Amino acid sequence: MSTIGDDDLSDYVHATAVPQASVAVNLIVGALEEVPALIIIDDLHKVNDEVLFAIIRGLSQRMADMQECGLVMFSRSFRAVVPLKDADGNISALVLPLEGLDQSASRNLLTTMPDIEMSTFLHIYTLSRGHPLILQLINRGSVGSTFHDTLEKFVEEEIFSRLSGAEKRVLGAIAVYREPMPLEALSNHEIETDLLDDLVEKGLARQVDSENYDVHDLVREFLLRTFDSATATTLHAAACAWYRKRLDAPEQQLEYIYHLVNSGDSDSLGDVLDENGRSLVRSGHMELLPLLIELQESQFGPRTWATVLEMRGDILAMQGRWDDAETEYESCLPIVKRHKMREMEGRLLSSKADLSVHRGDSDSALDLHGSALQIFIDTKDAKGAARTYTNMGYIFRHRKDTKRALEVYGNVEELLESEDDPDLVESRIKLASALLEMGEIDRAREHALTSYEDTEAAENKGLHARARAVLGRLYARTGDPDLALHHYSEALTQMSEETDQRSAVEITILLGETLSDAGRTGEAVEHYLDGLAMAEANDFRPLIGELLARLGEAAPEKAERMNYLQRALTVFRELGAGARMREVQGQMHRAIMGGN
Repeated sequence: MSTIGDDDLSDYVHATAVPQASVAVNLIVGALEEVPALIIIDDLHKVNDEVLFAIIRGLSQRMADMQECGLVMFSRSFRAVVPLKDADGNISALVLPLEGLDQSASRNLLTTMPDIEMSTFLHIYTLSRGHPLILQLINRGSVGSTFHDTLEKFVEEEIFSRLSGAEKRVLGAIAVYREPMPLEALSNHEIETDLLDDLVEKGLARQVDSENYDVHDLVREFLLRTFDSATATTLHAAACAWYRKRLDAPEQQLEYIYHLVNSGDSDSLGDVLDENGRSLVRSGHMELLPLLIELQESQFGPRTWATVLEMRGDILAMQGRWDDAETEYESCLPIVKRHKMREMEGRLLSSKADLSVHRGDSDSALDLHGSALQIFIDTKDAKGAARTYTNMGYIFRHRKDTKRALEVYGNVEELLESEDDPDLVESRIKLASALLEMGEIDRAREHALTSYEDTEAAENKGLHARARAVLGRLYARTGDPDLALHHYSEALTQMSEETDQRSAVEITILLGETLSDAGRTGEAVEHYLDGLAMAEANDFRPLIGELLARLGEAAPEKAERMNYLQRALTVFRELGAGARMREVQGQMHRAIMGGN
């Protein structure tokens, strides 16, 4: 941006400890509104910065505001950062497999061979598949004159066979990590780190910055494929030793789990899954599922295996794969009953009840919640009991059974009064929101204010953002829009620091509801669209449906509302969410009868 004479973004980034994505997007769009530009983001899979992802999502939604601007991202990750379709169902992004360079571009890289014969060039082109690294190595004269049948054979004989054992060990130590790593981590592998500069010079290793090193993706692919079992185990074990003392962030916990899975250290894997697994799942880290699917029952004791099955089920439930989730829960229940794991048994029954709610089977849900509640009472699990009462209240509210809903919410209030447990604040926030929906304004105000005070000094910024959003809704409902928008603004600031994607989507929904209650439906729609982009990027299908349903209420034009509701209906139908389907059909009827 600075090179085109616009320093606003640079000044903002340098002056702000944690840049807000919305501000950064506005600055970029403002600078490029009338400037032809192509934004290219390379190696996106090597970055794990939620603020950057939010900026990219924001830009993808504002491309129409920039007359001649394009956005290209190169990534090897399965994770979608931007939605493939916009809120109207139109294609907004294309995923294309990255092929090699064409013949003309490939020939341009062979600068030392201007007079190469066509037959020789065609062999080189076919062999390299247009891969820039291979073409550059050939151009440097780093290869012999032998013709090879395959790229794999070429890489082995012309690149790796020329490396010393020490150089191969250095590359192997870098390649085993899925992200650039500092020299200190590589030293943990007992390699000759003074060889790094030479490998960087050869184009086989890459110095990302002053401290971190990586390898070219082609080199990583080849090395990981050719490691024997003993070598792979040794490398992954050394990586485990590095991460074992660095488990503060969820991303580090995930990498530790990845290396433990591949090192075969089942004991340590069981420990970290027991300690951190459920919090990773609650945070919406879907990338944990492929690692969990690889695990076998024979690797673990019954308690850890039950944890694995529960986590699998929870992730599948988040993705809307309810039948698969139920299969995991059903596999887990006999284990927890046999080994008297009462707390987990209660959670599993509660999770199965949630699936029944999604499917519209409220009778089954209440039976399951009742069984779970009895376990939570027997084990004196106040948090589990409060959560179950809250979920039962939701069912009674949707059945229009106000009396019984207020009864179970009264039970939650009794627990909050008798238990001095900070973990109950999430239940208090949900209670405040539910009471507000039921018109119990005074009771809702008490719990909303208490939630705000209890989370104000807490480390969990997402929880405080939820509390402020509910408080904002309260003030919007009681005719104080200024206070409502004050809490909305503060909640938005808190949300910018939220790295839990699922929580961020849920908070976005709350903020949209606050704006809608305050009469600012245009801004509410913007928030719902932001939440929709996040939900689609993370495959939170139930939340996608909820956001589309809310857009079906808030969008300004009747045609837009009908389109959103039709899409919501499709999502809920695919999920098998019978109750929500009927509610959305009711919304569609009201939209049709309501005119413009």
